[in-house]
Amino acid sequence: MSLAVVRCPECRGESRVTTEALGHMVGCPRCQSPFVAEEEIPVVQPVTRSAPPRPVTPVTPRRARPDPQPDLPRSAPTASPAEAPVEIPDPEHDPHLPPVAGLPVSVLVGLALLPFGIPLLWRVAPFLTGRDAQLSLAVPVALAAAAAALCLGVVYTIDWTASTRIKGVLMLVGLAYLTAAGLFYLKKDMMDRVRALGGDPNEWNYVSLNDGKCGVLMPGRAEPDRLFQPLAGLVQMTEVRRARTATDDPEVPGYVYYVAVSRANPDPIKPDNAWFARVGAKLKNAGGKLLGDDGGAEVKHQDVPGRQWEFELDGGQTRIVRVFVIKGRVYYLSAEGPRLTPDHEDYGAPFFEKFYVTIN
Repeated sequence: MSLAVVRCPECRGESRVTTEALGHMVGCPRCQSPFVAEEEIPVVQPVTRSAPPRPVTPVTPRRARPDPQPDLPRSAPTASPAEAPVEIPDPEHDPHLPPVAGLPVSVLVGLALLPFGIPLLWRVAPFLTGRDAQLSLAVPVALAAAAAALCLGVVYTIDWTASTRIKGVLMLVGLAYLTAAGLFYLKKDMMDRVRALGGDPNEWNYVSLNDGKCGVLMPGRAEPDRLFQPLAGLVQMTEVRRARTATDDPEVPGYVYYVAVSRANPDPIKPDNAWFARVGAKLKNAGGKLLGDDGGAEVKHQDVPGRQWEFELDGGQTRIVRVFVIKGRVYYLSAEGPRLTPDHEDYGAPFFEKFYVTIN
C-alpha cells in the first residue's frame, strides 16, 4: 500500500494518507478540519528487479509525473518540500502532547518548582532544631532558583523520554534539599578555615569556637591543636586553635596565638583569688619569667572579671595570657612575640580586644 504526504490548509500540519484517498475529503488528525487530500510530495514506487545473468549497467527509470490536481482555494501558501521538512507527531518526547508515562507537563513543572520550598524550611528550621544558620537567607534562595532552573531544563528536554525526565527532576530536587541541609548545619569555624585558604598568611580572620558562641580574631589560618593543655590538672580544654604570623626571614620569629575553651564544668568553678593563683602556678611551668605574682592582674571582658599574666622569655620575647570563667566554661587566650603588649596596635589589640563570648 503506497502512502502520500498531504498538508492541512488550516493548521499547516502534515500527515500521511493512502494514494487512493488523493482527491477525496479527509480529516486532519491534528485539528480535525476536513480538506481535500492533495499530494504534497510525490510518491516513489519501489521497483523490484530480478538478478541479471551478467553484469549490466543500471539505468535509472524516469520518474513519472503525477496527474495534475484541480486548483483549490487555500488559506495560506504551501511551502515547498525543501523549505518545510516533514513533521511527524512524537508523543513520546513532545512535552505538549499527552506523555506516554501518564504525567502531563504541568505535573512535571510543579515538581520542578519544589526547590522553592527550601527558603521556607530555612526560616522554620531554627525553631525546630534550636540552632541558627551561619549563612544568610540569600544562600537558600539562590540554591532554589538554580535547582528549579535545572529541573525546568530537564522537563523541556524533548529528546528524553517522559520517564527519564521524571527521574531527572526528582533527582535534582532531592540533591537540592540535601545540599540545603548541609549548608544549614555548616559550622562557622569550618567557614573560617575555608575562608582563610589561599589568603594573606597574616590577614586577621574571625575564628569561632563553642558552636559560634565564642570568637576571636587570629592571623592567617587557625589550626586545631588538641595536645595543647596549658591548665592540665585544673581543667580540660576541649577546643583549641593555634595561629601564627608568617615572616619572610626565617631568622625572625613571628607571633604565636592560642585560644582554648573547656566544656561546661558540672561542678561550678569558683573563680576566686586562690583558684587564679593555682592557674598562675600552672602557667609558670611553661617557662619564662613571671612579671608579677601568681594571681595575675585583674582584667574584664563584658563586665566578667578575669586575670592576665605576662612572662618574659628569651630573645626579647613576651608571652601574655588571659583566663576568664564565664558560665562554667574556662576561656584561655595567649599571645607570644617580640616586645608584645596587650594594646599593641598590630599584634596585641586585634587579638585580645576582639575576643567575644555570647553570654545570654
